[in-house]
Formats: sequence, structure tokens, C-alpha cells
Amino acid sequence: MDDDSSVRPPEIGLPAPSIHLRIEGAASVTLAGFGGQPLLIAMLDRGEAPLDAGSWQQDILRAEARGLGAAMLVLTPDGLWCFRLDEQLQRFARAADLDAADVRATRARYGLAPAPGAAQPASGLFVVDEDGVLRFAHRAASTPTASAGALSVGNLPAGEPLSVLVDAIAVARRSLVDDPPARLLLSRREMVVSSLCGALAAYLYEGARGHAASAVGAAAGADGEVEITLQINGVARQVRVDPTVTLLDALRERLALTGTKKGCDHGQCGACTVLIDGRRVNSCLTLAVMADRAPITTIEGVARGDELHPMQAAFVVEDALQCGYCTPGQIMSALGLLREGHARTDAEVREAMSGNICRCAAYPNIVAAIQRARKRFEEASCNPFAICAHVMRRPRSSRGAPRARCSSPAAPGWSTC
Repeated sequence: MDDDSSVRPPEIGLPAPSIHLRIEGAASVTLAGFGGQPLLIAMLDRGEAPLDAGSWQQDILRAEARGLGAAMLVLTPDGLWCFRLDEQLQRFARAADLDAADVRATRARYGLAPAPGAAQPASGLFVVDEDGVLRFAHRAASTPTASAGALSVGNLPAGEPLSVLVDAIAVARRSLVDDPPARLLLSRREMVVSSLCGALAAYLYEGARGHAASAVGAAAGADGEVEITLQINGVARQVRVDPTVTLLDALRERLALTGTKKGCDHGQCGACTVLIDGRRVNSCLTLAVMADRAPITTIEGVARGDELHPMQAAFVVEDALQCGYCTPGQIMSALGLLREGHARTDAEVREAMSGNICRCAAYPNIVAAIQRARKRFEEASCNPFAICAHVMRRPRSSRGAPRARCSSPAAPGWSTC
């Protein structure tokens, strides 16, 4: 390669001067070898700065290079070095393995003295973008007198090549940020953020289109909802629901009957218990369309005005509630238990109520409340199967024959059945 010893500073905004450094026994180093990646090129007039630096100082160099999203190539009198974004410092070649003519020609193309000790600028830092265009150039002399036109970051005093190199990279980063070129260099972080923003915008756009289509479908009656009639606490309520909506959600979200609680939503806690045709069921596991026209009793239909049902009164007397969240489900399940007529002993009541969880652990009081209510029904000679008969249209005996409703008082505090 010809030795071009004249100093011709390259111009910013034009294609960067070529680099061709032949290495004995290895492939040559060129700009094309970095695959279009932005590149920081540092040419120092002395010192083995990257090797002499500690690991933390090397991390500083790498961090500054990452700020520009660029790899870094360092040419010193002792050899050729390279930093890549996610790799450790790598020595390409020692000085003895480099072609001296190639080194002098490369320095000359970048406006530096062909060799250390000359009066021209002997050290420099250059930024080349992914298109091979020179975006930043800084040159400094090795003597206290800098050449005309050199950037005033400072010279390279003895023993401090690393600190000046770091300062120069910081100046390059600020220069490119404050006065960005027409084509910006994107770091990996900026690229990731830009990609995420684009994906989010596309998602929101598709979501808005889907929402608009749903609104149009709903207005046209083509949203798949069906109209059903729910016989709730003796009152017929018509409601439009999706076939997949549970009875629990229909009661709470469509009919504003929030006394029925949503606990686990998996049929494990019993907080959502209601009576359908006199049977206790978990409304979170029952589709609303399955209860169409069936008589449903919720906690709102148990009391009569301000007068508590005997079961409710028993829960108050026995202090069978603490936080109260599970209490509606406990009471509805207890009413279904009495209607079934199977549980009489405390052990049988506990077994029959095992599907209702009380996280406050008021189980002894709940059993006592159920037993109190059951005994009051028996003492008043009231038919326990007719409880809430005003909303249960089809009370049945164990043999399937309809039972007559009781006309006598069911229990103290409950005037009629």
C-alpha cells in the first residue's frame, strides 16, 4: 500500500476515509468488516491505554461507546484493539504484526501525523455511522501546541491517555445529541423502545377497531346476547346476557343484586350460594341461561322489609359472623340445608355446610346459629320446608308431593311463612 504522509483532514458529512490494516497471519481489518455497525475510531500517539486500564476503566470506555450504539477500534503504537458492545476488550494485533505502511497511510487519511512525534495532530477520535459517513472528528497534538482546527478537548498529557479518550468520546456523544446529523445513530435501547412503541400503537389501533366493531354489532343486535327471564325473589326480571355469563355476574353486574358475593369464582368457597327451586347452588358455576324462568332466592329476598328471617336473627344472636363477607352465602346454604332436612346433629350440620368457607373461622357459632333456627322452627311447629315459600313456588316433600304452606308463625320475629 502506498505511504501517503500528507495530512488531509477528512470532512464531516462525507464518506469516512477507508481503513485497510494488514495483519501478519490474519485477515485484514477494514470498515466493511464491522458489517455496517456504527464505529468509534481512536488513534493514539502513545501508550497501551486499553490494556493498561483496569477492568472498571474498560467498562467506562465500553459504556461511552454504548451511548453511541457503536463498536470501538483503538490504534496505538503498541497494537490494534477492539471493543464490541457486548464483548470484552480484544487485541487484533501487536505492533510487530501490523504493516507499518498501512498504519501510516490510515493515519494520514484521517488527518493525523504519519507517526508519533511529528508537529501535526498525532491523536484523534472519529465517529463513523452505519452508512460509512463521518459524523464526528477530533484531533489533538502530542505537544502542548495543538494544530490549527483541532478541537479543544485538550492534549494527551503523559500518563493520562485513557481519561482524555473518555472525555473525547463524551464530547462526541454530546455533539451528536445536541447537533444530530440527518441520519441518527440508534442505540440498542432506542431501537427496542421504538419497536415496543410501534407494537403498542398497532395493538391499540387493532383494539380500537375491534371495539368499534363490537359497538356496531351491539347496536344492531348481532352481539350474540340472548334475552332471559330470571324469577328472582318472586319478581320476574328480564335481562340480556351473553350465553357464557354466570348467574353470579348477571345478579351483580346486570341486576345490581350485590348481596351474593364473589369469592373464589371457582365454586370452592360458597360465598355465592343462592337457592334455585329450593336447592342451594354455587351461582359462580351456573350459567344464567340455565336458570331461565326458574325460581331463584338470593339473600335480598330472605328478610321481609326490616324484619329479619329467623335464620338471620339466629346468626346475629350467636355472633356467627365477623367480617360478614361470607355470611350471605352461609345463610343461603343454611336455608337450603334446613329444606333438605338431613342434618340434625352438629356433626351433620358441619358436614352439610363444609362447602362454605369462613376465613374468620366462626364455624362453631355458625353451627350454633343453624341449630338455634332449626329448633325454633320445630318448636313453632312450622314446616321448615316452606321457608321462603313466598319466593319458592314449588316446595316439595321427600316423596315429591307438594306441601301445604304453614299459616302459623314460624318463629319469634317471623310473622308468617
